[in-house]
Amino acid sequence: MIVAIETSDVWCSVAFWDEAKKQTLLETNLEIPAQHATLLATVVRQGEEYLQKIVKTHVAFDEAIRLAVVSIGPGSFTGLRIGLSFVQGFCLAKNIPVVGISNHQVLARQMAPCDQKQYTIIDARRDEVYLAKIEQNQDQYPEITEHSIERKDRLPEVIPAGSLLIKPQFHALEADIVRKLRVKGVFIHGQASYPAHILAELGFYKWQAYGADELSSLEPMYIRPFAGVL
Repeated sequence: MIVAIETSDVWCSVAFWDEAKKQTLLETNLEIPAQHATLLATVVRQGEEYLQKIVKTHVAFDEAIRLAVVSIGPGSFTGLRIGLSFVQGFCLAKNIPVVGISNHQVLARQMAPCDQKQYTIIDARRDEVYLAKIEQNQDQYPEITEHSIERKDRLPEVIPAGSLLIKPQFHALEADIVRKLRVKGVFIHGQASYPAHILAELGFYKWQAYGADELSSLEPMYIRPFAGVL
């Protein structure tokens, strides 16, 4: 079983995912700004208890947690640090590996495969966004090939015509920017989010294909002062 934890934005999302059946056993999504540190450990503990007492009586699965997957953003500096700190202690206590997945990859995973160039954006505040160019590998795993900070008003200039732009539903773009993008033939998918079950699915693929990350050196994709690429 895999546990996945997302704390990079207003959501606290925790999922328990069965890697053998490739299905979600339990997922909790709470919109709790600035309360992740208070509730995260409780959500994980109650999830484990619910699985053992309720779900296991109806669904057969291996209850041993073999992997933790954590969001590495970009997103809230505090939220990301809370998620990573919790996962570090959790993995050390259970002696299990960890994998970090970018929110850009989670956004991209929510779209069906297509021939369009794909870009994702995440709010960076100060009227800026993180812009990532995504390429799907042969297994439809979204890889980040370019990553930069851009002013929102420059998006119609820097995103190529005919591209697909994926953004979280809770991060708005001004109407004039949306209009200019659409005039350029950019299709905007604005209903994506950061559910932990997708984090788990991507983390499992990464673990199988590339191995685990180094727990002691796993870092967020910071909003400031610099940004890294997975």
